[in-house]
Amino acid sequence: MPMADPFFPRVRLSPAENGSGASPDRRPVHDSGSETETDARRRAAYRFWTRDLVRFQDLDRLGHVNNVSFAIYLESGRVDFLETLNPGSTAGRGLGWVIARLELDFIGEAHYPAAVDIGSRVLRLGRSSCIIGQGLFIGARCFGAAQNVCVWADTTVGKSLPMPADVRHALETYRAEEPVQL
Repeated sequence: MPMADPFFPRVRLSPAENGSGASPDRRPVHDSGSETETDARRRAAYRFWTRDLVRFQDLDRLGHVNNVSFAIYLESGRVDFLETLNPGSTAGRGLGWVIARLELDFIGEAHYPAAVDIGSRVLRLGRSSCIIGQGLFIGARCFGAAQNVCVWADTTVGKSLPMPADVRHALETYRAEEPVQL
């Protein structure tokens, strides 16, 4: 179980707060045939939510959230997502997840103060990797969208491995119904 950081608070969102119909324990609610399931920039496309905060230190000289902070918010959501599904899988020791690629679209500006809602879902599953789609939202407005390639690996030898069945099953629960493009 990941340790809580008192200086970097994250909270889990209730269905009323996340606006997507997810249950309080973040099990998916399937909305078959919905057009919003295929749109990376709509809240309804995500079933798993993490909340983070825009900190004053996240700002550039113009008062906008710095580009690097976008990646930090995505990391917070990705780690929370993967740790919730498979506790200990992002510890960096032994078997677990490593990130191989991050593709990020900067869609809009974000400012301080604000709460950032990070939506996460599985776009594709491979033999040893998965693609996680994410959206960054302040209220209903999406200001960033990303795709992350994560690889299941043995970090002691630096080699990818096929995903165990239980890991694959946990990811399948949050898989998007159709392939998605940013």
